[in-house]
Amino acid sequence: MKNLLSVALVALFSVGSLLAQSGCPGCVIKLPANLPADTLYLPPLPQGERGKPYNADLAFRVPKSTTPVSKVDSTTPPGLPISRIEIVSVENLPPGIQWQANKTVFETANETDGCFKMCGTPLKADSFVLKVKLRATVLIFTQETSFNMDLIIKPPISVNKGFTMTNAEDCGATTVTFTNNIPSKGKSGFTYEWDFGDGTKFKGENPPPHLYSKPGMYVVTYKARIDTVGHILTGVTLLGLGCTDLLNAPDPYLRILRGTQILLQNNHVNNVVLPYTFNMYFPLQPQVNYTLEVWDEDSGIDLSDDLCGSLPFNTQSGGDTLVSGGLRLLLKIENPVDEITATDTVIVLPPPPAPVLTASQKNACPDEVVILQSSYTTGPNQWLRNGQPIPGASKDFIYLPTQSGTYQVQIVDSLGCIAISAGQTITFYNPPAEPVFLNDRNNLILIDTTALPKNYALQWYSQGAPIPGATGFRYCARVSGTYALQVTDLATGCTNRFTMTVTVNPNFDCTVSTQQPDSGVLLLYPNPTSGAAWIRLEEALTSEAQLRIWDASGRLLQQRPVAAGSDQVALQDDSLRAGVYFVELHTEGRCLRGRLVVMR
Repeated sequence: MKNLLSVALVALFSVGSLLAQSGCPGCVIKLPANLPADTLYLPPLPQGERGKPYNADLAFRVPKSTTPVSKVDSTTPPGLPISRIEIVSVENLPPGIQWQANKTVFETANETDGCFKMCGTPLKADSFVLKVKLRATVLIFTQETSFNMDLIIKPPISVNKGFTMTNAEDCGATTVTFTNNIPSKGKSGFTYEWDFGDGTKFKGENPPPHLYSKPGMYVVTYKARIDTVGHILTGVTLLGLGCTDLLNAPDPYLRILRGTQILLQNNHVNNVVLPYTFNMYFPLQPQVNYTLEVWDEDSGIDLSDDLCGSLPFNTQSGGDTLVSGGLRLLLKIENPVDEITATDTVIVLPPPPAPVLTASQKNACPDEVVILQSSYTTGPNQWLRNGQPIPGASKDFIYLPTQSGTYQVQIVDSLGCIAISAGQTITFYNPPAEPVFLNDRNNLILIDTTALPKNYALQWYSQGAPIPGATGFRYCARVSGTYALQVTDLATGCTNRFTMTVTVNPNFDCTVSTQQPDSGVLLLYPNPTSGAAWIRLEEALTSEAQLRIWDASGRLLQQRPVAAGSDQVALQDDSLRAGVYFVELHTEGRCLRGRLVVMR
């Protein structure tokens, strides 16, 4: 008969557990359609999670006979009537959970459907074995029995890690910034411990940035302790009572007082068999003394309840047996604390040795080749100029620069670490101005001597070969051919050259006289010009002069007289295309020369 009662009354364990509870009212009886009238039905209990509110609303149906029970328990004979089912008690409830039922006694001839609500915040994660005590009447026999059921409260699920790191991996050294993912937001009850893995520790919510100055792997350990719930009275177990009923066992209930104020009074339990546990959820304030009173409900006899005894208690009273006369009881006080730990790793890789950069020369003329070479020949080299990567120069360990600047090379090793060489400053000198000359009746004459470097050397060439002794501003061409004038800047060693094809005019003999008229510079304005241009003279001409204009190849384009008395001469430049032209004005043994740039 014990097995029969256990199976038949499984549906009621939840109701029984609610008997001594309060604070979860309002369950709803909602059963599946088409359930047989004589059946055993109980939906499964949902799992909970520690620290999260739990709320379950479950409906059930108890059997009228042993027939549905026999289908799940072969030792129970079918066909016997069950006239009454009563909930006695439930033990080992998860701390923090409260229960309440709509009924505790079922006369099965009239009613078999009931419901219960379970609510609260579970304070522990575990698989709880609930012991349900029941009393049932089959035929004329009443028997008390019990059975066990499991209720699983899962540990909390952490969605985020305890902390986040930035700059957690680098080469040589790194400064790591830590972000606490479980902040206190100004609330008390939070404590934190950090171990940075290098012998340094920190206690506090937000550590400052931490420097890892040596290569290695550092395991960072984080612990957050969250004690925000405080102390909660979750159970009162009666071990002995200082009072008795005349006919039956006592019907105890509890009161909790602070001073004279009644803070809690629960429902009484009929004919209690000791030991008996009242499950509850009563938050306790720190450093506050409470009084617990145990009363025997006697209103059915003389309308007066008996005080079985009272005891003072506080947050530190849990776990010890408290005694006052014949009253003996045990308080179960929980202090739920969450501890969250997390680890992560900071990696500081050894940096590669910096590459060595060598240069074939540090100063060069534009036509010279400078070779830069990196000592890192086994992988890509990224070349930099003045600290900026050079586009397209990211592979070879040799680079040929063409501009002045400070050059470096950056390498990345197999671990992804970067090293940069020391800089090499390369200077490319500007070349001297092109030594343009003109052909004046077979006389090759340098036009602009003012453009020469401060320290220079000139050399005339014929057919690509230097002409011995020809190092002046002029050279007399005796044979037609290709002539060139090269200027060398003696400060830098850089050269420039102007070349012209010269056709010797047999009508002129430049070798007859070595006397050359004095030369000077013409003032041309505007210069460059896109329209008209003039010659401005320092003083008016005292006699008629000759004006000649050549192009860059030495062709004479214009020749005309300029009247005496002129101090400004307009150039007829409408026919001149864009280019460089050489202007010459001959007057009284003096020759003035200038260069005009025409832009169209």
